[in-house]
Amino acid sequence: MVNAIRADLYRLFHTKGFYITQFLLILFVVISVSAEATGTVGVTSSDEITGMQSRLQANDWDSYQTFIAFSSMASFLIYFCLPLLVMIAGYDFVHKSYKNQLTSGVSRLQYFGSKYLIFIVVTALQFLFYYTSAFLTAAVTNGIGTAPKDFWINALQTIGIQFIGFQAIFIIGLCILVITFSNVSSVISIIVIPLIINVSSALFNIGWLKYFDFQFGINFAWVRNLPDFSWPVFLCFSSGVIIVMSYTAYQAFRHKSL
Repeated sequence: MVNAIRADLYRLFHTKGFYITQFLLILFVVISVSAEATGTVGVTSSDEITGMQSRLQANDWDSYQTFIAFSSMASFLIYFCLPLLVMIAGYDFVHKSYKNQLTSGVSRLQYFGSKYLIFIVVTALQFLFYYTSAFLTAAVTNGIGTAPKDFWINALQTIGIQFIGFQAIFIIGLCILVITFSNVSSVISIIVIPLIINVSSALFNIGWLKYFDFQFGINFAWVRNLPDFSWPVFLCFSSGVIIVMSYTAYQAFRHKSL
């Protein structure tokens, strides 16, 4: 399993697509910081969210304000990580090159676990890269500034919430990838399913549905007092989806014929 992880990481870091993705992410950060503009994917309707966006626009974007601003745009990371899913797992499943490792003694559980572990580690690094580059870019252009009260505690909580919600979205795509062996189906599901839930949650007053709106949770994890919304419940729903879908994906892969 260790050798499989090392081989996959070596291949990933020697793929041009990986570095193109990092370049585009840096470009997104620089343009956003330079324009001091925020944006979100999906539908939002909360007064707290509107107020947060207004305060961000009114303040100078020093490093700390930029970090807060970028926390409200974290769902854009979904689109930057789509190519990574294809590079890490999509290629092998679509072309069925996993057969080589399975016939050499690697178990299906080890293979599936290594792929998912690599994706978790790489996406964690993407979060680190995203926030660090935003913080440093703002420091160069507008100065570091003064940290708000409890900034670092809130920052760690925010990233933790976002990362778990992020994994809940991608495990659905990974499950569909394993079942269909189609990168297209996987990518479409990652983009479309969260948008459908987001729009449905905004339009219909269904209490439990908002906790499946992972995209909303990712964008507004910084806001601690959302009306009629519990972050612990959101984390429970996200973790439940990760557990159920990862088990489903593994079972589907376990029963695939060579």
